[in-house]
Amino acid sequence: MEGGNLERKISEGVVEMSWYFPSNRSDVFPEPFTVTNLRGDLESNWDQFTFLSKISSAVFIFMETISEREFQLLSKCSQSDTTFYFVVTPSKAIEEDTKSILLRLLPVLNSGKEHVVSKSTSENDSNFIKKIQQKFQNVLKKSSKNVILGDVQKYFETHNFVLNENTQECQRARDLASEITQEIHDVEQYKRQTLKLQGDPWKQLSKIEKELCRMKNQGEENAEKYQSALLNNCNNLHSEQYNNQTPKGIQMFTDALTDLSQKEKQYFLKWMKFRLDAIARNNLTELQSTYKEKHTNIANRKELQDQKLSDSSLGIEHFLRELAQFYEAESSMIKQKQIESHLKKFSKLPGIAADLLLDGFPLELIDGDASNIPLQWITDVLTDLDIKTGNKCKIRVITVLGVQSTGKSTLLNTMFGLQFPVASGRCTRGAFMTLLNVKEDFQEKLGCHFILVIDTEGLKAPELASLEDSHEHDNELATLVVGLSDITIVNMAMENTTEMKDILQIVVHAFLRMKEIGKKPNCQFVHQNVSDVSAPDKNMRDRKKLLEQLNEITKMAADMEKKKEISGFTDVMKYDLEKDNWYIPGLWQGDPPMAPVNLGYSSNVHELKMYLFECIKLQESVNQPHSISDFITWIESLWRSVKHEKFIFSFRNSLVAKAYNKLSVQYSSWEWDFCKTIHNWVISEENNISNQFEEICESNTEELQRILLEEENKNDCITRKIF
Repeated sequence: MEGGNLERKISEGVVEMSWYFPSNRSDVFPEPFTVTNLRGDLESNWDQFTFLSKISSAVFIFMETISEREFQLLSKCSQSDTTFYFVVTPSKAIEEDTKSILLRLLPVLNSGKEHVVSKSTSENDSNFIKKIQQKFQNVLKKSSKNVILGDVQKYFETHNFVLNENTQECQRARDLASEITQEIHDVEQYKRQTLKLQGDPWKQLSKIEKELCRMKNQGEENAEKYQSALLNNCNNLHSEQYNNQTPKGIQMFTDALTDLSQKEKQYFLKWMKFRLDAIARNNLTELQSTYKEKHTNIANRKELQDQKLSDSSLGIEHFLRELAQFYEAESSMIKQKQIESHLKKFSKLPGIAADLLLDGFPLELIDGDASNIPLQWITDVLTDLDIKTGNKCKIRVITVLGVQSTGKSTLLNTMFGLQFPVASGRCTRGAFMTLLNVKEDFQEKLGCHFILVIDTEGLKAPELASLEDSHEHDNELATLVVGLSDITIVNMAMENTTEMKDILQIVVHAFLRMKEIGKKPNCQFVHQNVSDVSAPDKNMRDRKKLLEQLNEITKMAADMEKKKEISGFTDVMKYDLEKDNWYIPGLWQGDPPMAPVNLGYSSNVHELKMYLFECIKLQESVNQPHSISDFITWIESLWRSVKHEKFIFSFRNSLVAKAYNKLSVQYSSWEWDFCKTIHNWVISEENNISNQFEEICESNTEELQRILLEEENKNDCITRKIF
């Protein structure tokens, strides 16, 4: 406050740290650097000041006055190789004393008058800042002192600072993480050699599982024989997976999660994340550079492989996915009675994963690479979770869904304090679930003990657009996660809603076809990067138009599925045109990397969060919260329905499905008419032949040609009418 002089109570001696990153040519400073700030007086926090003096290229000391005692104190830094600058703000009463002491201090610290920046009483802040910036630029040009952040701890030796990295738990966890990751040089090769089970075997199993349900490629083969062959292939692949030796890295990872204490486990997972992110980042940087070079050369464009970029990502989720595959293979072998149940090697794994969920660690629900759910693994993990929480816990499910790079993970991270990975491009693959523990005093209000948050991969990814089954992948994912949810956040960039319209059509159509869907998920539309305060009013017409289109499509789909009681979108999903649309400004206020976070983003997300809680409270009378065992049953039945659905997921939207359906009906009619005409003609001619012993008249041949020509013209006319 103006004229205030309050004593600092909670941040005395704290050292803040920030980075400066130049973004374009207009930046004041041409290269990145780090700035630290000591909160409080340096005399009272001498340890912190001397530490900062050791690691800094330059130290800027802000002062109004300087006393003889402070002169003696600063003189102790005479042997330092750091450059000291003094920033003096005006104080008329003792201005001369300050100058005289400074003149004595400067030569002691190997500094000159150019290292003093003073502000006169008539000088404005803008000019004063420019003077300080000039000194910064001089430091950057002349200083050759660089400090690696990881080596800072060696400067702590002469100080009494407590370093958490020196604790026994942290060191043990770091050593284990280093031992696992030191074998990783080429990520793609490591995944191929060590993480074998989640590669081709798992993708083949996924295809076979869906083919067992959909029977698309059966052809003329007998159904039972075809299914039997598929089951044999499936069992052989599981057997092949199970017979693989557990790699050293996977075994060490499993042992760490099993043997480490709770605190050590948290350290271990953090160290693993840091190490794996660094390795994957280096690999991706090289690949992106190669990709760019080849893209500019037309002759080399054929060598570009989007799959390589995908294969070079590596995280903890890949290690957990490998454990899931070992567990799935073992469970399959027990079902086939090829091994005895008491010989299980991986029986503890679901309990480990359940503990991670309780600790707030995200767990993969849907594998985006194989487009499949390891159902036995997920079921047993959630069963263990149910046991650990006393079999009485109720959960609500919130899911975010949207096109790639619209800020879905950032939205959830901001709203619930989570740590889903965020990046430009296709970062999240598949779907991940995180468990939020609701505090006791809030459980009665919400009517649940946990909130399960599901983050999904970006739909309509450019790298998948050229693939034949890209629509199928997106439609299956969207239908599954919306079906599991109590509240679905449909996330969009700007005011544009058309990009999600096709997906929502397929979801609604799939719900109408599935017998197991017995609830209405709440649907919230979130429009990101909208800073205009009048956006809700200006876009009312567009929202009404979208709802009209969705109502029309829903009614059309209901007619196709013979469900006359469904007349609109709101009969399938709960949606309020006025309340369930949110316009949120951009996250950054300016251009990154130095742009500050937009406060309007956080406040708008907080409002959305409060509204979601209100929706959960209101839902209690309509949809009761799931117990964990009910949720397991729900996943199983919903995934079974999705796997058996072979019609609707292969279409871009319901209009295309309707056209195909109409064409199929018409084609059947053509086929029947044609067969009937030919059959009648054959019978007629057989009768004529049987009654005549002489040559068949040439007119009969002409008659057959005329009939075929009439049928062909008739079919052409009907086809043109449909399209």
